[in-house]
Amino acid sequence: MGELALSVKKPTPGEVLEEVSTRGVLRGPVDWVFPAWMLYVKYATQKIIKTFQLSEGVSSLTSETR
Repeated sequence: MGELALSVKKPTPGEVLEEVSTRGVLRGPVDWVFPAWMLYVKYATQKIIKTFQLSEGVSSLTSETR
């Protein structure tokens, strides 16, 4: 029996932000949603770091994830 292979392109940060801002959620194939969610979490983390001054201890923890 043949397998159906769907090709799903990787999400871009722009696509992810647009999807979240218009729908409030990420929807689509699992192969798109999980990478999109990871991009969004990374984006949100960077915005938080830029917005709030973090203590030295917290700042060193976040630099490990970059």
